[in-house]
Amino acid sequence: MDCIVIFGIQGSGKGVQAKLLSAHLSYQHIMIGDLLREQILLKTQIGKKVERVIGGGGLADDDLIYELISHSLCDTAAGIVFDGFPRTPTQAEHLCANFTVQKAFYLELDDATAISRIESRRVCSRCGEIYNLVSKKPQVEGVCDVCGSALIIRDDDKPSAIRKRIKDFHERTQGLTEFFAEKGLLATIPAAGTPEEVFATLLSQLG
Repeated sequence: MDCIVIFGIQGSGKGVQAKLLSAHLSYQHIMIGDLLREQILLKTQIGKKVERVIGGGGLADDDLIYELISHSLCDTAAGIVFDGFPRTPTQAEHLCANFTVQKAFYLELDDATAISRIESRRVCSRCGEIYNLVSKKPQVEGVCDVCGSALIIRDDDKPSAIRKRIKDFHERTQGLTEFFAEKGLLATIPAAGTPEEVFATLLSQLG
């Protein structure tokens, strides 16, 4: 199956761009973080495995992520936009062995801007819609425009977690730029503009 990868530092707008691109191409949007949370809430067998690992302070291992992706594939989709996968060169090797990668978009953003964006992010506690107090404010403070539920700060968006996430990105994920560049699949997209500006640049590089 064809796929496109969107990756970048936390706060670079991966989720927004992946959602826009998947709608534009009629591709399935697979966001690993959301899938993990969904499986835990549904108390599926995979969810129980993930919950045990995370509850013990660990990260979901590669085989568990691969199982989750396989379990979540939609056979009727024209392709997939991966958001949050792969995170390491090992995962990228698995991706290339099992899917046809059309393009890997790296959303480039400096750390200071990323931190500012993450600190301003709010998420609907019910439907998961994402807001930003700087660039995408809800119509009513603290309330989701879509479903009317309360907006929250995710645990991994709190100050104590932000710098660790950025450190992990530089140590584990940024190396994907070299991996995809060597395969001729990488397109670097400046991510400091508005979502509309970034998406226009992304489309121009899609080929």
